[in-house]
Amino acid sequence: MKHIIVNNYGMFLGLKSQRLIIKQDGNTKKEVALNRIKTIQVLSKGISLSSDLINSCSQRGIKIFFNTFNTFTALHTLYEHKSVMIRKKQFEVCENIQGLELARQLILGKLKNQRATILYSSRNLNNEKKQSVIENFDKSILQLKNKTDISKEFILGIEGVSASFYFNYLVSQNLLPSSFKYRTKRHSEEITNIALNYGYAILFNFIYKACINAGLEPYYGVLHTIRSAKPSLILDIMEEYRSFVVDRNIIKLRFKLENTKDFNKIKKDVASAILNTLTKKYKYNHKKLTLESIIQRQVYKISGYFCSKNKYKSYIFRW
Repeated sequence: MKHIIVNNYGMFLGLKSQRLIIKQDGNTKKEVALNRIKTIQVLSKGISLSSDLINSCSQRGIKIFFNTFNTFTALHTLYEHKSVMIRKKQFEVCENIQGLELARQLILGKLKNQRATILYSSRNLNNEKKQSVIENFDKSILQLKNKTDISKEFILGIEGVSASFYFNYLVSQNLLPSSFKYRTKRHSEEITNIALNYGYAILFNFIYKACINAGLEPYYGVLHTIRSAKPSLILDIMEEYRSFVVDRNIIKLRFKLENTKDFNKIKKDVASAILNTLTKKYKYNHKKLTLESIIQRQVYKISGYFCSKNKYKSYIFRW
């Protein structure tokens, strides 16, 4: 099964005999049978799709995502397997202490996976800065784990401080291109931030698909601000996977990023690296599953947490 990512201006996606046809300047670039496709991700402006293709994808449950960093659109059938009761329970839990407990677990997962990313990316380094940043992470993890009267402000405070020394360490050890000075979420012209935002957009689409499959409401979360056009729950769940799925791959591509100022020349490498991570198999409950399958199972566990108050534990990557 394939995830199709289309990111070149002027491409056309059409349908021919239950096959996706991708054309550029009137020439066919690729043909893929619809029964081999999981998602279609459109990550550039100026790409057009036929209504026949959209209808066939809807019938087959193939989700189509449009994500150009500033706007997000998802196309999928209204006849999804979802439960009104799941969403009702989700709304109830998000408003009480159980919602804060889920937020705690998601950020604990983020901190542990950021720690693992640092250990993996600097495994050949042995200096005081590495020891110091690991000690800071261990301290933050203990603070967050042992706090009894938690609040959203406390969780966000721990997360913010940890993000600061996480990126400061990556910069100080030259694990990111020299042009990267600090994290910029939108409208950045610096190539590393552009690459990170592009990678997070791909991860976002996978999390969104998993939430829809689990019958959850993407716009009602436990940590990010709930407001119009902000899919808070997706952003909450993403925290668990950002560092390993995206940051780690950007670190691996740092020399290519260092040697180009045109992101269009490297975005295919970024997309391929992230898709390879998501389709690679990892250990999960004594089995080996693709990371995409692991994410789906973790999201189902969040759905179960909302309905039955079962404990939720983040998926921690091992380096």
